[in-house]
Amino acid sequence: MESEKIKLCVEGNRMAQKELYEAYKVNLYVLCQRYFNDLEDAKDALQEAFVKVFRDLHQYDEQKGHVSSWIKKVFINTCLEKLRKKKIDFQQLSEYDHIHHYEPGVLSDLNMKDLTKMVQLLPVGYRTVFNLYVIEGFNHQEIAAQLNISESTSKTQLMKAKNMLRNKLEEVLK
Repeated sequence: MESEKIKLCVEGNRMAQKELYEAYKVNLYVLCQRYFNDLEDAKDALQEAFVKVFRDLHQYDEQKGHVSSWIKKVFINTCLEKLRKKKIDFQQLSEYDHIHHYEPGVLSDLNMKDLTKMVQLLPVGYRTVFNLYVIEGFNHQEIAAQLNISESTSKTQLMKAKNMLRNKLEEVLK
């Protein structure tokens, strides 16, 4: 069934494309929101990525995995491309006033909607590395290559993002 729908989309069948769009739009919009705190930027990324999906769907190889994984990769790459154009600001560790060390588990009780809202408040560099590492499962070497930064910068950005999120969570819990 899924492969037939993909074939119809590749052939330009508007109904099949609409069905694919409807099936994935909510989750992919949430993905875009995690990378952009401005909802208009998230909407632009959503639209731009769906255009790429439909343009390049003929390249999808079902032998290499499920279509949802391929689509998600297109969306992540689109978000990263848009961020590169905005010149991500990766702040140095010395620019962060207080580094607090907390026990793990503070963030594990959040639901995805709450976490997305908190992540949107992070500076773009922190937010990008946090998304790639924590949510998408990339390692620091892969993140460094994607963002053209060092592995240590990736690790620093992640540490600062986690600390900022913990601080925000503590403020909410007070």
